[in-house]
Amino acid sequence: MKALLILATFFIPLFATHDDSALPEATDDEGNVTIKVLIRENVDGALIDVAGGYRVYNPENGKVLSSGFHGKRYYLQANSVGLKWGEGYPGIHQIKITPKNSKTTILVDGIQYKGSIVVYDINSSIQIVNEVDVEDVLRASLSSLLGNTNYEAATYDSVAIAARTNLYNTILHSPNTYWNVHAKDIDYQSHAAVLSNPNIERSVLSTKHLILAYNDKPFATSWTEHSGGRTASYESIFRKKGPGPEGVFVGYAQKMREESKWKSVLSVAELAKLTGLEKIKAIDLFQDPTSKKVYAIRFTDEKTFAEWTVFELRQKIGLNRILSSDFTVHLIRDHVEFNGYGRGYGVGVCLFTADQMAKIGDSAPQILSHFFPESILVKLNTLPKNLFTNEAQSNDIKENSKNAAPESLTKKG
Repeated sequence: MKALLILATFFIPLFATHDDSALPEATDDEGNVTIKVLIRENVDGALIDVAGGYRVYNPENGKVLSSGFHGKRYYLQANSVGLKWGEGYPGIHQIKITPKNSKTTILVDGIQYKGSIVVYDINSSIQIVNEVDVEDVLRASLSSLLGNTNYEAATYDSVAIAARTNLYNTILHSPNTYWNVHAKDIDYQSHAAVLSNPNIERSVLSTKHLILAYNDKPFATSWTEHSGGRTASYESIFRKKGPGPEGVFVGYAQKMREESKWKSVLSVAELAKLTGLEKIKAIDLFQDPTSKKVYAIRFTDEKTFAEWTVFELRQKIGLNRILSSDFTVHLIRDHVEFNGYGRGYGVGVCLFTADQMAKIGDSAPQILSHFFPESILVKLNTLPKNLFTNEAQSNDIKENSKNAAPESLTKKG
């Protein structure tokens, strides 16, 4: 396995130690990448409460429509002439509410959000977007997903970098000019809506702006609780085309594969009801040929069939019943038996293995080099169209990175 290449200028002591006093202090002048998260979709309106100084802009031209020093609390809605939030904005169908300073708070239907709130009136239906720092989204979404876990510091560092990489990729490839991602797709409940995990807070801060790049660009990725011995590429499971590292063999998880075994049994009648079919005559799996992870399933009766993605399968049957994408299925008379291994979709960082590596002293770059071969670690606080200005510069950086890579990395894998 080829090692993860580390840019010499960005290989900093934070991965060699977890003493926060040794980390570079985060400052506001570094610049930040923001993401537009859709937090309300197709609603009649919302109660927006601003406590502190604010400005209301027209996002189309940047013109200030109104402002205040002491806050404002009104139900926002659309009428026949435009948006109304206390006062009316005739002819205006989109507004952006921005705090004047960090002390101002914005609540939407009682939930506090950082950053700005952008409201769109689309055919008299309200869409509300939170335009916020990626780092704040990371803290909130990772706390929601991993808040009750207790991993090693390097494991959280690895997840923070992988998750940030995925958010950067999402921003760059968003087809929508109004928002980049739906809140439910990244488990974003606002920073104030989830319990804070100090380990996650520390990892997001200590890895600030660090991402992985493949072919000089961020790529789509994820993590899984237990890979069962092998990971799959993001494209093969999520069925979204895009360059990215292939899946890898995962030794620690393979050794503990049997311990991750699970089984679920459903009656044919229950499954037929869920699929809308009269009977279940056959079941076919669609698998990634390398990892054997399942990305879709087909149920067939005498007349027709129903196809689900593995995500739909787990949602419809239950996440606690279909534990992973690594399974076989058997139709036995009046019941269907699922036998599987691992936990999660088997893509990206295997948390079980990452934590085993961290416990023997491996750092986040070493962990990431195992799961994302042929990638480089870069520090990026802006999102240009291309990470590097030209091919020559890209090659120079790669060559310098290779020469600067620690010996332990070059021998990894």
